[in-house]
Parts: sequence; C-alpha cells; structure tokens
Amino acid sequence: MFYTPQSILYCKMLGDEHNNIGHEHHSSGGSSSLRWQTAKHALRCLIGCNIGEGIGAAIGFMLGWDMISTLVLAVGLAFAVGYAFTIIPMLKMMPVRQAARVTVVGDTASIAAMEIAENSIVFVIPSFMYAAITDALFWLGLGIILPAGYATAYPAMYWAMKREQKKEEGMQAHHSH
Repeated sequence: MFYTPQSILYCKMLGDEHNNIGHEHHSSGGSSSLRWQTAKHALRCLIGCNIGEGIGAAIGFMLGWDMISTLVLAVGLAFAVGYAFTIIPMLKMMPVRQAARVTVVGDTASIAAMEIAENSIVFVIPSFMYAAITDALFWLGLGIILPAGYATAYPAMYWAMKREQKKEEGMQAHHSH
C-alpha cells in the first residue's frame, strides 16, 4: 500500500501503529521494500486501468463510435477505475478528501505513463485496433501492450513513492527536533 506523510500521521493519530504503517520501507533493507511496494501498487494500477480501458473500448464498440471517441472514453475510464482501485483501500484509513488527494498525487503520473505507452503501441501494431477478441492478434497484442504499460508505470510510481518517502523522512526529522 502507498502511504503519504499525511496518511501515516492520520493513522498514527488513530492509534494504528500496530499495523506498522509508514515503516514498510524500513522492514527489509530500505529500497528493496520500496521497490516491492511499488511493484504491487503498479500492478494494481495496471489491472484497474486496463479494466476501465476495456470497458470503455467495449462501450465505444457497442455504440458504434469512431476510434477517437472510443479512445477518449477508454482512457477516461482507465483513470477512473485506476483511481478507484487505489482510493477504495485508502478509505479504510482516512477521510474521503484526503484519500482522494493521496490517490491523485500518487497515481496520475503512473496512469498517464501507462496510457501513453499502451496506446502508442496499439497504433503501431498493424490492424490491432480492428482485431476481435477471438483473433490471435488481439491476444498477441495484449501480450506486448500490458508488459509495456507496466514497464512505464513502474518508474513513474517509484518516483512518486520515493518522493513521498523523502517527505515523510523530512517530516519525521523535523518533528524529532
């Protein structure tokens, strides 16, 4: 789970320190745990975004929309579902407004990177946009697109999480003096 300094402080105020919130990156040697947390969060983001994008593509196809309109809907739903996959677990720890802020700050760069990579590849694979779900090209394309999306989302997510970790450490140092 991705925590910002605000969410860590909020959980501590609630007496939730027994869950070791905010200390995950210290538990197994520093950055390796941050990398693992980033990997899990980027995967959750990939799943949520691609569910949203698939739903958008299906709706656009069923309504007979043109490619651009379908793409806009699909990307919009990718962001919406990706954010939902992050915010829902956070609502157990913090108020809606704070969870929304944490989600938008943490996921926007990652989702944007993933969408740019995936949609760029979609347009490069000949006839992929017209492949049916029963076509081998559709599944081959997904086998290329999904790992590429993850590979671009991971560094963006790592950067965001590392930035928040540094803010947390700065806040802890400031409060300890």
